[in-house]
Amino acid sequence: MLHPARHAGHDPCHPCHLYSRHWEHHVTLSFTPTNNDVWPVVLSASLQAFYTTYTAVLLFLTQQLAIARTLVRRLKLTAIHDISGAWAGLGSALSSVWRQADIPASWWTTSAVAAYLASITVLHVTSSTLLQFQTFNTSMTTSVPTTLGWLDDSSYGSFANLGFITPSLPVVNHLTGLVSAGLSNTTLYDTLKTNTIAGNATVNATTLTSHCGLIPNVTYSANTSTAIVPFGPNSFRVLNASTLWSDQIHIVPWMEYEDPYNEVTELNGVYLMVSTLLDVEPSVQDEVAVNMTWAIPDVDIPYIIQVYFVQCSLSANTTNGVVDMQTNSLLGPTSISQPSTQWEMNQFELSNTSWQAQIGSALATPDSSSGVIFDGTPSQITELSAADEYIMSLVGLNLTNEYSQFLYDRARPISNFTLRPDELEFAVARAAAQLIWIAGQLGTSNGGIESGNGTAYVNEEFIALRLNINLLPLAFATSASVIMLGLALHMTRAFDASHDIQAAIPNIGVLQLLWLGHRSASINQVLEDVQHPTEANLRRAGMIDVCLTKTMSDEEKLGSPIDSLSSGEA
Repeated sequence: MLHPARHAGHDPCHPCHLYSRHWEHHVTLSFTPTNNDVWPVVLSASLQAFYTTYTAVLLFLTQQLAIARTLVRRLKLTAIHDISGAWAGLGSALSSVWRQADIPASWWTTSAVAAYLASITVLHVTSSTLLQFQTFNTSMTTSVPTTLGWLDDSSYGSFANLGFITPSLPVVNHLTGLVSAGLSNTTLYDTLKTNTIAGNATVNATTLTSHCGLIPNVTYSANTSTAIVPFGPNSFRVLNASTLWSDQIHIVPWMEYEDPYNEVTELNGVYLMVSTLLDVEPSVQDEVAVNMTWAIPDVDIPYIIQVYFVQCSLSANTTNGVVDMQTNSLLGPTSISQPSTQWEMNQFELSNTSWQAQIGSALATPDSSSGVIFDGTPSQITELSAADEYIMSLVGLNLTNEYSQFLYDRARPISNFTLRPDELEFAVARAAAQLIWIAGQLGTSNGGIESGNGTAYVNEEFIALRLNINLLPLAFATSASVIMLGLALHMTRAFDASHDIQAAIPNIGVLQLLWLGHRSASINQVLEDVQHPTEANLRRAGMIDVCLTKTMSDEEKLGSPIDSLSSGEA
């Protein structure tokens, strides 16, 4: 009845199944000093205690069965002695194998016992490292509160006056990443209200883009400093348009205009006057260029400056962005539309959203003066705004240097800077994004816009502990289990059908040998001839065949445990 239970303990494939499924990874602990110091010690001690008990029981059962099966076989008396002694321990087993070199009595069986005990040693050594707690990086999704970077269009009401913010635009370029959280180039994104969580958050990121085109057929009046811009087939729009010096960009303020329904119409985006060189097709040059004159004292012929009226529409595209939780900085650029590569003509448009009109109106506020005045004749006084100076700086123009050349060097209004459409588009989009960001930072109490609240989902990263099966100890343990299974099946004769034969004695020891020598005349006679009882002499004398068996029928009939003992000379 011991055989099924014994061999059930040898399951070499069981660890392989556990490793392939990694069931142990489901057992996790938070990474704390207590867990990191205590639980690995507890696990190692528990594994050693389990495997010590397991291998002790396994060894006891295998040893008893193997010796019992050895005693019922016809073997040399020396072989029985060697096999029994080999089970005393790994050292004794190796010693028994070594003795076979002098008097070979049981090479295979003693070697099998030694291999079995060595395999148990391997199991015992690998037991403490088979399972270990392993640190690993993991993550989970959680929600955190955010401050919205892009506001709903209804936030840009008539009460919001963003014009006073425009002088602060150049300051934004000097802010560090931590201070300018929520703004990245032309992208406005939601910012997180907490930085106690490590990881990245997915937020809304809105990228502002601009498309700039030339406005054709503009009529300019130098006397009134206005420009009449066609608006549709039978209507027009009147814009304030002062004379520009060469290589300047001026955002045009627009006059209030009442439509037939007494509703104030709003322009779409930003309208500018540009006095730089433009790479325009000669065939449309006269259609888009407006000639302005600049009279210089002591010069008879005034200078002709070609000025272009440009409309830059604004649009917003909201996508998902990834923000670092610790720094609140946007990771990676968001996709933007392809910038224009050549100048095109635009039709005059009205705005269909409040934020576009608010940005255009704020940038065109004439009150935010740069303090730089270009004056010629009494009718030629040009005072650019802070927003004009900022837009010029973004495309590579320096208003301060121009003014110094105008005032001290008596420079002539000759354009030598060529403006590309993509440069102007980026400058307008960046100024608009920065204006909205500053308004959100100020809040309604300071004249800005109230930022809304939102929620972002954070992929929180942290370190934890989990159970892990180590591959190398697992391979050694599996190999040892396979070897032990094969050896146990062989030494216990698991597939031998003759289990009704029993040995006259249950074990081989000093007491058993004294008993056999007293009861068996043949064994006693062999040992009496040994004059010097050395290990070699006794082993040599024991090279006789013996069979220490009794059958169930013998025991029932004779009642004596030695009736069937037999021996023969080697």
